[in-house]
Amino acid sequence: MPYQRDAIHAPSAPKPNGNYSHVVRQGSTLHVAGWMGDDPLTSLIVPGGITPQTHQAIANISACLSAAGSSLSKVVRRRIYIMDMKDFREVDRIWAEYFEEPFPVSTCVQVAGLAKEGALVELEVVAEA
Repeated sequence: MPYQRDAIHAPSAPKPNGNYSHVVRQGSTLHVAGWMGDDPLTSLIVPGGITPQTHQAIANISACLSAAGSSLSKVVRRRIYIMDMKDFREVDRIWAEYFEEPFPVSTCVQVAGLAKEGALVELEVVAEA
């Protein structure tokens, strides 16, 4: 069988700020693009710091998963790219508001910069369809 992957666009998520898909489905696995705290209406990073940015990033991920027929409850892996590791506990606290045990596996990396000015965190997930 030939390799196949399908791109899925989420109308309620912000437009991509580059050449990438919101979600790529490969078999029963969904690979969701990394999301910062982009406001879907303005495509700007929401103001207020790490807390509102994390909530918005999760909302964007949720919109993408919904467009693909999935949900946050099917997330199996998360990756956190964070500007300052001191914000990790707050990001993780907010994450726990949306997820319950068993939690997805996770990686967190402090980065020197993110693709949008003012962004403090970017979240990326893998989920089952």
